[in-house]
Amino acid sequence: MTLETFKPELEKVKIPEISIGYSTVHLLELDKLEEGQIGYAVDPKGKSLTGTAEGDWRATWVVIGYEESLGDPIFVDIAQYDFPVYTAMVGVGKWLEKKIGDSFHGFIKGLELISEIAVGRESPVLLEQNPISDEDIRQTITRIEQENPTSDMEFWELLLGND
Repeated sequence: MTLETFKPELEKVKIPEISIGYSTVHLLELDKLEEGQIGYAVDPKGKSLTGTAEGDWRATWVVIGYEESLGDPIFVDIAQYDFPVYTAMVGVGKWLEKKIGDSFHGFIKGLELISEIAVGRESPVLLEQNPISDEDIRQTITRIEQENPTSDMEFWELLLGND
C-alpha cells in the first residue's frame, strides 16, 4: 500500500470535522495532507523525522487529522492493508501509537456515528442543555466497537465525554 492508494479513500470523506461538546476532530483535506506531515514525518525544511527505533515516527505513518483539544495527531499506516487509524499523545518525547480504527473505513464509520449523536450537542453549552444519556453513549460505543473490534475505545469514549 502507498500514499497514492490511500488518497482516493481520503477524497471520499464527507465529514471533514466533527464537534461534540468540548471535543472536535478535524480531518485534513487532500491538498493539506503534505503540510500536515510537518512536525511528524518531516521538519519545516522537509528533513525526515522518521525512524525505526521504539517511539520513533514511522515512515509509513501519514497524518490525516487531529483531535483539537490536545492537538494529538490522527494518522493511518499506509503500509498496512485497510489503512488502520491511530493516534498518539504529543509532547511525551516519543510516539506511542494507539489504534482507534481497525481500518480507515471503520474509523470513518465511527466518526459518522459520533456525528449522529452530536446533532444539537456541537458545543459545550449545547451539550449541557442536551446531555447524552449513558444508554446512548453505551449504544454508540458498542456500534463503533462492532466496526473496530481490535481498536482502543478510550478515544471514542473521551469524544463522547464518557471518561
